[in-house]
Amino acid sequence: MSKLLSMLICMLVTVVGVCLWTISKDSVQAGEAEGWQESQIKQGDGQGGWILKPAQKQVLKGGGGFGLAQMDNGEVVCMGVQGKTEDGKQITAIAFSSDRGETWTDTEQLAGITGRPMMLAYLGGGNLTFQADGIRYFSSDYGRTWPERMPVPPVSDGRNMFCEGNPLVDRDAQGIVTRLAQTGSCFGAAGHWVPEEPMDEFIRWSYDGGRTWTDEARPEGWRWQVTYKGKTYTRSCDEGGLTRAQNGWLVAALRTDMPPRYFGGPHNDQLMGTGASISKDDGETWSPVKVLYDAGRMHATLLTMPNGDIVMTMVVRHDIRGGELASNRRGCDALISHDNGLTWNLDRSYILDEFEFFDEQDIYPNVCGHQYSILLDDGFILTTYLNYRKGPILIRWRP
Repeated sequence: MSKLLSMLICMLVTVVGVCLWTISKDSVQAGEAEGWQESQIKQGDGQGGWILKPAQKQVLKGGGGFGLAQMDNGEVVCMGVQGKTEDGKQITAIAFSSDRGETWTDTEQLAGITGRPMMLAYLGGGNLTFQADGIRYFSSDYGRTWPERMPVPPVSDGRNMFCEGNPLVDRDAQGIVTRLAQTGSCFGAAGHWVPEEPMDEFIRWSYDGGRTWTDEARPEGWRWQVTYKGKTYTRSCDEGGLTRAQNGWLVAALRTDMPPRYFGGPHNDQLMGTGASISKDDGETWSPVKVLYDAGRMHATLLTMPNGDIVMTMVVRHDIRGGELASNRRGCDALISHDNGLTWNLDRSYILDEFEFFDEQDIYPNVCGHQYSILLDDGFILTTYLNYRKGPILIRWRP
């Protein structure tokens, strides 16, 4: 009897141990363990294969995924949404890290502020600004309070301008912000999103930290013609990120309209793409959009690195390549330009995070949201994106 009891106890201990290991393993995967987890990213080797590089990842508890900024007090701020109001509006939320993203404060809902925070920018001296649901908000105490707010002005013809991506923040030799620029789009004649109708993409400038906006323009290079099955369609852009290249050019990463081949299928904006455009005359004129991915990748942000490389990060909602659904991979990717935004080598792209997802009832499900990237003061890039299965993912990496 004692021998049998001993065997049963051993079996029980083994089962419990396996269960605990499984729970622990799943908890790490689900982001319940705080702090960075050692991981890897992939870079294309130019020949169809991948080179593995070290990185660190974690799942951020609470809201996040819409904006990042590192401030001059060393803190990193991450913005997102958490919960909803009684009338169904998403509540804007914020969290802070004092160790470059390894650990975070509890996510705090911002009282009286609703909507997804877009175009987050740090202006120095404790000053932050972002916009959500048509209102621009300002903080002068490193994001702790947001007492100043004002409506986002429409474009000159009265239409509301929708902005997603990252703004351009120009600074002088002393690091003082001199002006901002951001892109944004308006619906066309229908007044709502229609795949066959091009969006109207604008760029405008602010010289007072985002309080007023001037020099509105709709670049000609951001509209083009596409012929499909004998019919010609006008295509345009829907949002974008901006950066200033090391040689002084302006570079835009723009979300492109849905390709005509999808007009007869699912009418959702997940089948838009990403392109790039350059201004060599400080925004007066822009080059025609060079489409990098015509569908499936979007929400791009741009960073200019100290060595002059430009990093473009984007969400992978659908891995569409060569006009076809290449795989069921979702996640977050990156491209690098070594020539001030002129060219982007897709064969040397980066996979920052990935997961497989397939739904036989819906081959184009939405399982990834927005993303944002910043350059930290230690030379690493911090990227966040929304994985709807796990939560906001944080990636600390180097190209």
